Amino acid sequence: MKQFLLTLSLAIMTVVAVNAQDNIIKTSPIGLAFGNLNATYEKVLNEKSSVLASVSYTYRTFGVDVNAFGIGGAYRFYFSHAKKAVPAGLYINPQVNFNFGGVDDLNYSVFSFGAEIGHQWLWDSGVVLDLGIGPNYISLNGSDVNDIGFDSDGGIFPSATIAIGYNF
Repeated sequence: MKQFLLTLSLAIMTVVAVNAQDNIIKTSPIGLAFGNLNATYEKVLNEKSSVLASVSYTYRTFGVDVNAFGIGGAYRFYFSHAKKAVPAGLYINPQVNFNFGGVDDLNYSVFSFGAEIGHQWLWDSGVVLDLGIGPNYISLNGSDVNDIGFDSDGGIFPSATIAIGYNF
């Protein structure tokens, strides 16, 4: 009976240890500094890929009071080799985001899609650093957006990721 319980305990600990590195929660400290509360969850799918889901709330941007919410998603493919376990290493990810909100009397929605190439570092302590850059097509819609100098037809803009987080 003791041997069975010991074997069962070791099997459970092995499963937990193997699956323990499959999740990351991270945030952008630069976004936080400029009034954007944000979080991204990354879930490893297999040895080469993961999916990301993000949420954000913006209350202030460059001194202007804003009330905006956002959601997004991405599929990340890692160009890792056998010595680096996902979710670490060089990656590329297509992404899509939707934001909606308002500034004063202006209500708007933003739809964007693009791709980033980047690198994610993972330390034994569980700390994660994610850096990425790429193009993003952005379409802005809403009441009077053309009147304040924004082109609602959309355009291509740079996208960047600077995030820190924890792997669990």
